[in-house]
Amino acid sequence: MSALSCVLVFSCAASAFAEVKVIETESTYLMGDNDSKVDAHRIAVQEAKRKALEQAGTYVESLTAVKDYRLTRDDIKAYTAGALQTEVLSEQVRGTPEHQEIYVRTRCSIDTDVLKAQIENYRKYNVLEDQLKASYKENENLKKERDRLVRQLAAQDKSNAGETQKKLDSVLSREEVNDDTNRVWAILGNKLETGEATGSDVQQADLDKAIIVLENAVRVNPKNQRAHYLLSSIYQQNGNPTAAENQLRTAIKSQPSNPATHMKLGMLLREDGRYQEALKEFHFVERLRPHYMPAVFFVGMTFKDMDKCGKAVQNLNRVLKDKRVDTYPRKKEAAGRAIEECGGARPGRQRHLKQG
Repeated sequence: MSALSCVLVFSCAASAFAEVKVIETESTYLMGDNDSKVDAHRIAVQEAKRKALEQAGTYVESLTAVKDYRLTRDDIKAYTAGALQTEVLSEQVRGTPEHQEIYVRTRCSIDTDVLKAQIENYRKYNVLEDQLKASYKENENLKKERDRLVRQLAAQDKSNAGETQKKLDSVLSREEVNDDTNRVWAILGNKLETGEATGSDVQQADLDKAIIVLENAVRVNPKNQRAHYLLSSIYQQNGNPTAAENQLRTAIKSQPSNPATHMKLGMLLREDGRYQEALKEFHFVERLRPHYMPAVFFVGMTFKDMDKCGKAVQNLNRVLKDKRVDTYPRKKEAAGRAIEECGGARPGRQRHLKQG
């Protein structure tokens, strides 16, 4: 059974108005003397997926809603890769015993509603967009490394091929778990990150299945930032903040300069009442991204939690003066309410300000 066909299926109702683009692709891999049927099949699947991504990217590029975002071709491919759903339709071993080839046919689908929601969310929270693009870039690098190892394997004597086969297996495994992580993110990520993971939209069974997929992803690739991040969200949703924090700190240890995990950790710490620790994380994000509005917002709200109204209002007024604030309606409303509760004035008003 292929790695992709093993990916758990999630219960996710499609929007009545969504357009789902279906693309079928095929790939053939000619086996060499040092190839195993298992790895040959995995390579054929990856190449079929790559063809599907190219075709899906061309389709997405033509969408009017996407054109309005003025995205680069690499941006489009990164977003598309994060929204593709892939299944293996058929597989065959062809050729002769001496020259066998693996044939794989796949079907990929892309839900335009899911894609549009992803793009909007990533553009608002660009620290998450960075993770998506990093994942896409890693897959591109893994593809190059896989091609190099395949060529090396073909040129080696069978007695010397063992180490190369191990490296190839590792590269393929990392490609597959990146695909699995993208699949989970496409289904659950936006709902969890926008606070909409309630009711019938997200079933507990879906979260449990996602944990299995993502825990395997971080086992295969401990540096998989997106898997750690999403695991943290699911653990928090399940009421296990300790496990959520552990995932974020593990991710930060492997990649200290990733603002997304610091931002997420700060929000978790604030919710736990650990305000000084939370501020440390938000300020770190501000140093990396001086104009990242969500970081400024949470700095202001954390100061309010600490009854330091002067600093709270100073930061929250920055939020309300930001020209992008209307794209964050909940934060805009919360910032204005917090300023008034502090006795301060929204931009354009004059009111007494409590000192803090």
